[in-house]
Amino acid sequence: MAFSTPVIGSSGRLLTAYNIDWSVGHIGSNTREDVMLVQALFKIFYYELMGFNHDFDPPPDQTEVIVVDGYKGPITQKHITHFQAQMVARGQKVLADGIFDPFRAPGASSTVSKSRYALDLLNNGCGNFCEEQGIDNYSNLPNRQDMPQLLRSALKRVKKTASKYSYATA
Repeated sequence: MAFSTPVIGSSGRLLTAYNIDWSVGHIGSNTREDVMLVQALFKIFYYELMGFNHDFDPPPDQTEVIVVDGYKGPITQKHITHFQAQMVARGQKVLADGIFDPFRAPGASSTVSKSRYALDLLNNGCGNFCEEQGIDNYSNLPNRQDMPQLLRSALKRVKKTASKYSYATA
């Protein structure tokens, strides 16, 4: 289930990032709240910030705004693949595998592929570009009435680690 996580920004002030518990995309768990979060971040990044997002265009032939419904279909998958390809083209070390994994910590690299988490980069883009424009589309995500109640409720939970990386001890 999607959740909020505290982050110390480069300015030293406390910020919030949004994470998922399980993978979204090809062969992902694709739990409803996790998919909703990824869709909501794409909606902010590509459509609400269009023209103010440093020339990050939505996927080719995508004429409608992505719907935040929690179902991973071909449109959501197209956004995931497109975003990863854009990050690679801009010099980010991202594994372009068509899947968004939860990030272990903001700014951290994957322990397996040694690449940046695409979801972390999407959070950074949304947060930074919204801040540049002086809008709270990203920071106010848990309270936005245009987002599904299921997502807003999930984002009211605050924790540090995704369930995928929490290990039970015997």
